[in-house]
Amino acid sequence: MGLIQPDRVVEFLWLVLMFSSVYYYIQKAIKDEPLPKLRTIPATLAIEEGIGRSLEMGKPVHYSMGSDGAPLTGSGMSTTIATLGLLRYVIRNTAQLGVRTIVHLPSQGYAIPLVEGAVREGYLEAGKPEMFRKGDLHYYGWLTAAFAPGVYESFVREGVGLFIHAGSVITYSFPVLEAAKIHGAISIGGTPRWTATYIFAIACDHLFIGEELLAASAQISGNKMLTSGLASEEIWKFLTIGLLLIGVVLKAFGIPFDVWMMK
Repeated sequence: MGLIQPDRVVEFLWLVLMFSSVYYYIQKAIKDEPLPKLRTIPATLAIEEGIGRSLEMGKPVHYSMGSDGAPLTGSGMSTTIATLGLLRYVIRNTAQLGVRTIVHLPSQGYAIPLVEGAVREGYLEAGKPEMFRKGDLHYYGWLTAAFAPGVYESFVREGVGLFIHAGSVITYSFPVLEAAKIHGAISIGGTPRWTATYIFAIACDHLFIGEELLAASAQISGNKMLTSGLASEEIWKFLTIGLLLIGVVLKAFGIPFDVWMMK
């Protein structure tokens, strides 16, 4: 009996080619060779605009990964890494202008030292470690129902010039985004979770659409390993779309492309 089932040969070859491209770009990153250039994400540029506006208004910047926004397992792990990188970038830019940043912590207890570490690194990179204040890290416990009221109360008490809400978040994001808008803040947000993207499209002034959040983090951090993963992923995304289009055309002419693919 063979190792590969006869009706799975095409799928196996597709998988081998996919892993080969991932390995190729990872090796380029390790050797510090040039990688494909990532396009500038408009929402990233809007962050700088929002920080400047917060400075003019004399109000703090608020950053949130969501109540359940720091998973370290499954597909959510890459989003957590991306949002921590984005947080460090925000802290670095706000510190350089002397703007206070309030971070709303996710409910997962293990995330607290991760977020605190990213905040400290951001202040160190800006050369202003003295700006770090533990009181600017707000934790609301493990209940999702406590998160939105806690964030809203912080807006009322402290004011808000810019609200960034990004990560593995779900539909409860709408109340906090609307609260930021009511208080006159610029709202920037997004999630790779397609089931919750519509919330950000409705409530945000600037949006990270799907994988744009991961791309933005890779771009601002300059991390070549993150860029290599995105590069290989993009190649296979377009190849898959192309294969689907070819299949539709061939099927329209009566050619059983789908049957051949399953052989």
